[in-house]
Amino acid sequence: MSIDSRVIIALTLFMAGCGGASSPTEQEAEQATESAPAVAAAASLTDIFPEGLGRSMVLDSCGACHAAACAAIGQRTQARWASLKQDHRDKLPDTNDADYEVLFAYLSENFNYSKPEPAIPPQFLEGGCAPF
Repeated sequence: MSIDSRVIIALTLFMAGCGGASSPTEQEAEQATESAPAVAAAASLTDIFPEGLGRSMVLDSCGACHAAACAAIGQRTQARWASLKQDHRDKLPDTNDADYEVLFAYLSENFNYSKPEPAIPPQFLEGGCAPF
């Protein structure tokens, strides 16, 4: 074996043992697991939509035209929610103005860029989402 080969082997072993990326310790792995947010599969629509004033209206109304879970995807901005609110008014003619405000306040508060997008199983999106 030449000197160059021995130097390369020695440097490789040194870097692997000292300078390379180390695997996490058991304690570090435990801490990472504990701090990672748990994403559980939604068993029903109520798992997707958090408790709050307007939730029942969303669950009762949004599914009339498209999969109700569509309202929970997209991380919409407040401006986009305002536009959707304006565009959807004719789709819910039997909803009074106060309830309509509550419905969209609930959606814009719970499904926006400040909150993580919920994991939604494909079966809750069957039938598709209209291009709102």
